[in-house]
Amino acid sequence: MKKLDYSLEKEDRGFSLVELLVVVAIIGVLAGVGTVGYQSYVESSKRKVFDQNVRTVTKAIDFEYIVISNNLGSAIKEFDRDTMMIDDDGNTTSNGGEQRVINGETNCENFLYSVKEHFKHFENPWEREKKMITIDTIGQAGHKQGMLQLVCHRSSGFLNGWNCPIESSLFHILAYYQDGLPKNSNRTDVNKQSGGKATFVPTGLIASEWWNKGYVNPPAADRQYPGLPWMTVAAGAALCGSVGYSTSEITVSTDANY
Repeated sequence: MKKLDYSLEKEDRGFSLVELLVVVAIIGVLAGVGTVGYQSYVESSKRKVFDQNVRTVTKAIDFEYIVISNNLGSAIKEFDRDTMMIDDDGNTTSNGGEQRVINGETNCENFLYSVKEHFKHFENPWEREKKMITIDTIGQAGHKQGMLQLVCHRSSGFLNGWNCPIESSLFHILAYYQDGLPKNSNRTDVNKQSGGKATFVPTGLIASEWWNKGYVNPPAADRQYPGLPWMTVAAGAALCGSVGYSTSEITVSTDANY
């Protein structure tokens, strides 16, 4: 008896509905895993860029403080808060050839705005159309992830010490790793003479970190708090001069705000 060949019939069967559903489910799982992995990679990359930029700005402030304190030549051009250039007489100028570099006569305010201008190419990794650096006197709750806040902070409170010569200044640098938190709102702070950090209690992750640079070791009798670098207003004004020692509130820089 002739043996029937069923091979063609078997090849034409195709996949069953169950098999197709299994394949679709597997593809969905793999896609989900890939998406999570990609998002994690992107987030990690943004954090690395931000960390590197923060280190660059912090080291630059450290370096320039040493340069000015030792009467050496700076490489940073001087600007004021309106991004106007400053000439050798300390006046504003529109002539780039007359613009001076920061020096011992530069005050804390102009120093910070000059640093911001020098690093204006640093963008916020989480909001690429915005700049990373903001100069303002607003508390942590008023800031967003990826902002780097620069403040003159000679006395407690962000309004004091803006007229101090660089050599007498205290520069306060705050990096925001998530949107700013109100004080004592799921936030634990650690404060030291050199800086500190705020931890977001529910996750245990750093919400913000800060560094104190410049003249961080004033005499104990002039300090507002033992072991911290801030001076009393009276001592700070005596050191830097009372005219212009305090400033009015400065909002978050427009080019950094979002």
